[in-house]
Amino acid sequence: MSLFAHLKTSGFTTTAIDGSVNVSYASLIAGAQALREKHHNLKGQSLAISPVDIDELVLAITAFDGWCKALYMLPDNSLALPEGVCKWPLDDRPEDSAFVLTDTTTERDTATISEQNTRWYLATSGTTGTPKWIVHDFASLSRAIKTSSHTQQLRWGLSYQAARFAGLQVVLQSLLSGALLIDCSSGDIEQRLQQMIHHEVSALSATPSFFRQLLMTAKLSQLNLKQITLGGEIADQALLDTLSQLFPRAKIMHIYASTEAGVGFAVADKKAGFPSEWLQQTRSGLKLKVSDAQHLMIKPEQQGFLENRVVDSEGYIDTEDLVSIEQDRVVFQGRACGVINVGGNKVHPEAVEQVLTQHEDVVLARVYAKTSSVLGQLVACEIVANTQDTQGLKKKLLAHCLAKLARYQIPSQFKFVSHLANQSTGKLSR
Repeated sequence: MSLFAHLKTSGFTTTAIDGSVNVSYASLIAGAQALREKHHNLKGQSLAISPVDIDELVLAITAFDGWCKALYMLPDNSLALPEGVCKWPLDDRPEDSAFVLTDTTTERDTATISEQNTRWYLATSGTTGTPKWIVHDFASLSRAIKTSSHTQQLRWGLSYQAARFAGLQVVLQSLLSGALLIDCSSGDIEQRLQQMIHHEVSALSATPSFFRQLLMTAKLSQLNLKQITLGGEIADQALLDTLSQLFPRAKIMHIYASTEAGVGFAVADKKAGFPSEWLQQTRSGLKLKVSDAQHLMIKPEQQGFLENRVVDSEGYIDTEDLVSIEQDRVVFQGRACGVINVGGNKVHPEAVEQVLTQHEDVVLARVYAKTSSVLGQLVACEIVANTQDTQGLKKKLLAHCLAKLARYQIPSQFKFVSHLANQSTGKLSR
């Protein structure tokens, strides 16, 4: 079933997009139907949806899922597209585009034309190499979305780019549950938080880095959050505890998902990592295991599309996330490709960052490799602190790290900065 067909049979009557205008499902379907009729030549074609307003994006994906052969979601216009893919809006199509519109239908009454299973292509972030197009369909994208009378009452803040996997999950969650959607994906952190406060956002899905930035404003408590979802980065215990104390009544989850693996699994016990017993179970339609290289491996029961995924002989997708088993928990260590090699010793930047942010005077930390002529690489870090006494804090952090880290893991260089940049995905820039 396509998004278009799903909304036609939905039990909800209205939704709200961008927090202002109520939109009936009937009018949304009518608008999507009108787009199909106006652009009937796009039937069976491949279409790239470039950055547009959130209401235009919702209308476009409703119209063209089940109508086009493929949808390429463009978070920006720098990504290369396969030959023959047309860009939406059509007015943005270059003069020399190789795409040629051809009438592939024999009748204009699009309501009578059968739908197809549209392939949705989403781009990886490119943080570990050249971005890849990963294929999904509406069924795989909506598999983990829950709808109920409770979810209908939520007011979702969209912190991610809508055309990326995490952002699309929020858009679909809101759209399929009849909830309100506020686009808070642009502007500085103060502007975005003010928008959330103004529209009384009650549900927020964002990266741990984004939540830490919101905490820096000292205004996050002005929101009455009922649903908090962390994803995209490691959710450490310190942040989970802070959010639990600030919003004791909220449902707090850290979700494991990626563009490559699709929707993974959610952990709702407010503890870092996930129970090791899940490695012997099927969770949310997934089987999990840890490879010999300590990579987390995921195998969906419904295999679907596997192109551009790294899959082993048993059909498990290699997430390239390093994990360790500590007592009864599987704990995330970081990306396999991000390891710092200090004289043959492997250092996971995320593990050191977690230790640094445990200190009460550290708000944000970024750990990175510094070239060394002797050891190859050394550990360095940038710190956003909530104290002006950076020299005193450096001494405290060295003592703090000595108590919790091996010597080769301890940063040799501390740099104090006013802020740390995030990628367009919401993750900390590395």
